[in-house]
Amino acid sequence: MKYIDLFGKQLKSEDVIDVLEADELEVIYSFDRLKENQPDQYWVASKAQGVQMGFNEDQILDTLFFYIEPDEGFSPCRLDSIGVPVFDSQDSAKKYATQLNLPMMEGEVDFLGVYRKWIKIDFDSHFLHSEFWGDKLHRVSAFLPS
Repeated sequence: MKYIDLFGKQLKSEDVIDVLEADELEVIYSFDRLKENQPDQYWVASKAQGVQMGFNEDQILDTLFFYIEPDEGFSPCRLDSIGVPVFDSQDSAKKYATQLNLPMMEGEVDFLGVYRKWIKIDFDSHFLHSEFWGDKLHRVSAFLPS
């Protein structure tokens, strides 16, 4: 099973539980400590697999972070496990989106001393955000539309 196949599934679904148990992963509950009417969230981090999963207040998987390069204590993920297109450059992502007539947005920013370029492609069922540090793919995020 690919991680993207878990999108929209409940935290306590058999498929999600299988992943949690296989890698002995813990669920971290994040609630609105500052009482700012922020929704609760649940996070699962597999640093060894290079994946972080976010579940919304209804415990539905709506966010995936894939670490292509090691960062923040995460190892690189196995590209064949994620189930989304992985691009070697912003230009190749843009070409892919254009050929499939998919809406996209792109930008760049120098943040915390790192020059980053990004492209977000709208697949209708989900968004795919690819972040490049310099000319190298660093991280891929997938998230469900709100």
